[in-house]
Amino acid sequence: MRDNEEFKLVIHRKKRTSRARTNCLSNVTSLDNERNDDSNINCETLLGKLLEAEGELENSSFLDNLLHDLDDSLAALNVNGIPDILCYGLGQFSSRKSSKYQLALLLRLKKYYKSQVYVYDPVFSSAEIELLKRFDCNTIKVNEEGKRVVRDNITLVYMPHCSIHLINNFLYANWCEQLRKCILLTNSFSIVADNTKRTNRTNPIDYILRIQPYVTETVLRNDFVHEEAFNDLNIHTFLEQNIGTLPESFWNERTEPCYQDAETDYLTAKQTEKIDAADKAL
Repeated sequence: MRDNEEFKLVIHRKKRTSRARTNCLSNVTSLDNERNDDSNINCETLLGKLLEAEGELENSSFLDNLLHDLDDSLAALNVNGIPDILCYGLGQFSSRKSSKYQLALLLRLKKYYKSQVYVYDPVFSSAEIELLKRFDCNTIKVNEEGKRVVRDNITLVYMPHCSIHLINNFLYANWCEQLRKCILLTNSFSIVADNTKRTNRTNPIDYILRIQPYVTETVLRNDFVHEEAFNDLNIHTFLEQNIGTLPESFWNERTEPCYQDAETDYLTAKQTEKIDAADKAL
């Protein structure tokens, strides 16, 4: 971003857009409400707030500890960098404090590892997408429902406070020994597994539960001043000595997740298509 480049963009959204979203959604009303608040964004002001948030993180022991733990995870994987970062579920960082700091962390990680960043959330406004592009982030164009396949590059998958169903979808899409190319910075798998056992309810997050015994989970010390932004966020790695010994049958048992009878907290591709079509019709 050039220092002398004027960065000012104000987006005014029509109220009818929010009603179109409401008509398309039933079980994700919190996401709908999040979008409703995004009626007037001044990107110059938002840019300043993000830079302030980056500064807070840069001077925090939380970031120092996180980078130390990530570097240890890379050493355990016998690699020395993170070429790619994939991020889902940031939410509307223009209006939510936690999302603002979660994005600030993404930008710090991008700079530290000199990574290419790929980011998506269906609730992003056009102004937020424009701002992400200004930070040299690659915005994913379609709702993949978390099912992007990781190839040869080591990839940090950053999903802060993300739907466990999206995490489950990602594991399904990459269900093979190729998971050793991934580091997941997301909701604690062990907490998810313990909660599932404690409630004793059927939960269609089979891939999280199946892989959890073979995951190396690093518990992060969350001493950041805005603790709520990063609570339950841990590092998950898939070491060769753990997953390399699993039989082929473990990986061959792979069917696409179905959440038909479960309450999900993310927008599906079909819901996103309906919302986009309704917006275009206005």
